[in-house]
Amino acid sequence: MRLNRQFIRTQLMAQNILNRNAATKRENTSENTAAVLEKAYSRLEARSSNEGINQFNYSKTSVAGNGGTFSKVYQSTNDRTVTDTGEETVIQSKNPYESESDIRIKILDEKYSRMNAINKTKSDPLGYIKDKYQNSKSPYFRSDLSAAERQAAYDNETEWLFKGKAQNYNLQDAAFRNVTFNGEVEAENAKVYQRSQVNQQLQVLLNRNHIHIPQGTELTFTITPIDYKVQVSGTDDQALIEQIEQVLQSGDNSKELFLHIMKSQSSDSTQFSEEAYKKYQAAREMYEVTGYHLKDLEVIDGRYVTPDGRDLLDVYKEELEKNPLQKQTASYAISHYRSELGKIAEAGYDTIPDFILSINYSNGSLRDMGQSKGYGTGDTGWLETLKHQTGVNY
Repeated sequence: MRLNRQFIRTQLMAQNILNRNAATKRENTSENTAAVLEKAYSRLEARSSNEGINQFNYSKTSVAGNGGTFSKVYQSTNDRTVTDTGEETVIQSKNPYESESDIRIKILDEKYSRMNAINKTKSDPLGYIKDKYQNSKSPYFRSDLSAAERQAAYDNETEWLFKGKAQNYNLQDAAFRNVTFNGEVEAENAKVYQRSQVNQQLQVLLNRNHIHIPQGTELTFTITPIDYKVQVSGTDDQALIEQIEQVLQSGDNSKELFLHIMKSQSSDSTQFSEEAYKKYQAAREMYEVTGYHLKDLEVIDGRYVTPDGRDLLDVYKEELEKNPLQKQTASYAISHYRSELGKIAEAGYDTIPDFILSINYSNGSLRDMGQSKGYGTGDTGWLETLKHQTGVNY
């Protein structure tokens, strides 16, 4: 609301100045409007320089692009503390998160919505944009920007001008001057964030049930697919094991933890087997849609058959077609799973290993096993090395 009120005051200030000069300069109203708004927006940006995304200054004389500023915005945006809402399922494998790319889009949306407002007050908006970024002889030329930054500004401002809002951005924008981004680092940061949230959620679950795991105790949680049954090991305290297993198997907590482990796997994970994963995907889909578990069904002529003699895929099709949205893609799903079920039936369900996943737990954090990358508390030194190697500086 503060920004909105400032925006309104800025507009009124600009209008008052224009009104005082209207009698003598009516023919140049649009040019004056742009000039006044441009100055007013610069003052507005200066006043908002300490407020979140508005820390980025887009005035002609100062374009902030330091890694420290972006880092603060990124950290504050994703500073979320998990609280106990009372719901049975506390653990979530997918938690709200704003990536570096999401934040960059927000910054550029804010920047270019303002620039677009100024550009549209000009009698020739496109000509004005070209003057700023392509005509070195124009008084509007942005000599303070690099050639790449001018091209980015041109691309982004014309996107807004022609489409009302940018559909695609040129990210070589001056707003990110001296800030280096890397796609691999972005993906790993997301995994670290999700782990921090799941760690908090697990602690909420333990606290709610008055379960205390002593410091230094190193546990392993092993979860089987489909039924998501949890087995806890690593301690001789059988009562503690039973407590943890019971609470993890309440609601969908064990399923969500299973999915979190799966999403946290790195490329060298010894737990991942493509054959086991495909078996899990097919068995899970059939179970969640039809209620039948492949391991409980008979195979006749290479097809899984229900106890009442029906082809499992016929049951699957019927269930999909009950949903108008799923009905549209049912044929593709049936074709895919017919192939997958055929492979499992031919090989034998028990011949293909189950997609069983495990994760360690100690000192308040889940810790990855069987892979080089760890996302637990204190286990991310490798990520700092990756940032250094790729030049990421936020």
